[in-house]
Amino acid sequence: MMPLFQLFEFSYPDGLLFYDRSGTLSRRLQESFPGLAFRASSVDQRDFVLPSEDLDLLFGIAFSRIQTLAPNQQAFTSTAASFLQIVTEVLEISQLKDFHFRYVLGKPCESDEAAQRLMWPLVPEETKAKLHALAEPGRWRALQAEFLVGNFACESRTAIIDVVPHRKSAEGKAEPGIPVPHITFHVDFRGLAPIGVAEFDAEAFMKNVRDKHTQEILSKLAPHLS
Repeated sequence: MMPLFQLFEFSYPDGLLFYDRSGTLSRRLQESFPGLAFRASSVDQRDFVLPSEDLDLLFGIAFSRIQTLAPNQQAFTSTAASFLQIVTEVLEISQLKDFHFRYVLGKPCESDEAAQRLMWPLVPEETKAKLHALAEPGRWRALQAEFLVGNFACESRTAIIDVVPHRKSAEGKAEPGIPVPHITFHVDFRGLAPIGVAEFDAEAFMKNVRDKHTQEILSKLAPHLS
């Protein structure tokens, strides 16, 4: 089981300094993340990539985003928090409109059937019975739940998807470039209310979501993992 994808995105109501300071912000980011390379630009957005860490990031007049497909990227939360700090400092942003953290765990499986066996232990028995009454277990490829907790919207999704294993992945022995079935566990947390940058500990928030999600998944799957 390993992280397959992580994303942190935040929006802000007033990023007009983007037009005056995009060059300054680009330089600050390149100083903070050695190897960061410019990729593309538009009127209100700049895109960069950090190949050594498989990081993609962008900043713009209304929102900014950083994401990675690198497996086991444990430093992502601190990197994303640094990105937030630099963007908000240079653009003089004191309040976020909202924010979004996505974390995806996954495990390569030998077959679709093996992935199915790992999907159902996460489903409550009552829900499982209702779903099996609608269709055979093997026909379910994804299950999703959405709920609100205070000022947060959470989306939890379990899905069987075919993924080409990342070149840095230590798990699995699939041939390079060949998709293999993966059981994946997605969690999306969105902050729905404005929050002051000074009072938002982004790194702690992302670590908390990541650790709780990982612990919950592993505790339920432990008896089924070889």
